[in-house]
Amino acid sequence: MVSHPKGSELSSPRRRASLQTKFFSLPTTSDYFKEKNFKPTKIVGMILLSDPNPDVSRIQTLIIDKMLKVPRFRSVCRLEDGHTIFEPIVDMDQFDMDYHLKVVNGLGKMTEQDGSDLVSEAHLMNWDATKPLWKLTLVKNMIDGRSMLLCVIDHALGDGASLSAVMLSLFDKKPIKKTGESTSQKSHRPYKTKVRLSHRIVSFLYGSYAGFIGLHIGGADPENGLKIPLAKKRCEPAGKKCTQTKHFPLSEIKAMKNKLPGTTINDIVMGIATIAIQDYFEKTNDPVLHKIKNGGKNLHLQFTVNYRDRNTTMEDLVANTNNRLVVGQVSMPIGVKSPIDVVWDCKAQMDEFKISPVIAILWNVGSFLLRFLPDSAIEEAALDSFSKATACMTNIMGPAEASSIAGYLIDDFSFLGTGHGQSLYLGVISYNNRVRITVCMDELVQADPQEFKKSLEVGYTKLNSCIMSASPEELNPPDQMPKSAKVLEALIPILAIGLIGWLVKSLGAKQN
Repeated sequence: MVSHPKGSELSSPRRRASLQTKFFSLPTTSDYFKEKNFKPTKIVGMILLSDPNPDVSRIQTLIIDKMLKVPRFRSVCRLEDGHTIFEPIVDMDQFDMDYHLKVVNGLGKMTEQDGSDLVSEAHLMNWDATKPLWKLTLVKNMIDGRSMLLCVIDHALGDGASLSAVMLSLFDKKPIKKTGESTSQKSHRPYKTKVRLSHRIVSFLYGSYAGFIGLHIGGADPENGLKIPLAKKRCEPAGKKCTQTKHFPLSEIKAMKNKLPGTTINDIVMGIATIAIQDYFEKTNDPVLHKIKNGGKNLHLQFTVNYRDRNTTMEDLVANTNNRLVVGQVSMPIGVKSPIDVVWDCKAQMDEFKISPVIAILWNVGSFLLRFLPDSAIEEAALDSFSKATACMTNIMGPAEASSIAGYLIDDFSFLGTGHGQSLYLGVISYNNRVRITVCMDELVQADPQEFKKSLEVGYTKLNSCIMSASPEELNPPDQMPKSAKVLEALIPILAIGLIGWLVKSLGAKQN
């Protein structure tokens, strides 16, 4: 028998949420979004346990001792006078454990793929708005002798950085190494780096344009086999089809990164995703390749950026779950012959995001617009945002060694997101010195996730082989300084000489 903690033990103030949190809460709190059947954005974690028959009471104790200590996990979300409010449950006897924890017996037949199919059900599920916006499903007795804990959490409770930190906090053993430094978790506020003045000036100008105008008015990627057709953009929401790649050794990915000076693991993973998308289009003879090669519009990969102070700790993320993210994107270098050049191109674009003001501008412009836009405009903007890019990717760094939860050894760990109208999501996670990519594809997309998974594995093999067999000259970084910065650098001396000449001439005229 698991006893509930007393209300005084979990007391927390009634909180008004941020505008970003309001954005994610609208599918549950707004009548307009409900009428449109707009599905909430959810973050899903799949924790595979080595024990096939874990004790349910130990999972219940985990919920009470850890999850319910996080304020938003014991609060009801609602809309009040145009603001999103989190109202804490004072009497924990009212907490409905049967609603938040479901137990399924796999009867020795359910596979990991069947478990992934539960993600589709989770995506289509509407929350009971009178309860906290999360659910766990414990699947026992799977065919491979394991069990699975499926965690489904509404994005209104927090972004990927916050919620992955909450999930990692459930683990019994805290990793010795710092976790959570990734595309979606590590803060990417502007920081100091060695960049020439002309490059900084150009980056500032481009970042200002992109943040205020470019990324908001830019059109959608051309139709392709990995996107929801525009004609189906406003169809009734469909489910999701998911699969996972094989495991890639983290040591091999680090070896690739170390061969290319200055690159990050995230640059390597973006390179793999780009190579995979091109490989898939080549195998399926997708017409979009012809458009790209003939100078047409390129395809884009979205990613989330953690807009928090760089000194934010994992403990801070758990104690103050919220949404402080910015969505950026890179133009995927489809058609680039060398896999190594693909990585360098992705790195160059990511570096531009880091040194330009685009992230800060996007955050402030988004917050300003959310303050005034009606629900109908927000819904349209959300659909447009997801339909613009071909894919979205997040990258989470988990524990470097095997961990356990509620006393049960964790055999594997996956992390992904489901969004209304989101075509293709790639959830990259490292755990126990292995990296795996989860593919989550909308059912309105005609592509086969199993075939795309194979392309991801091909992309990894191609890049690894190319980097490890390359000569030192082939591994040298290219000149990543933009041409516009080079032109500006050439003009600065000319402008300086002209200014000096004008001053001399002006002083001479005054003396005469």
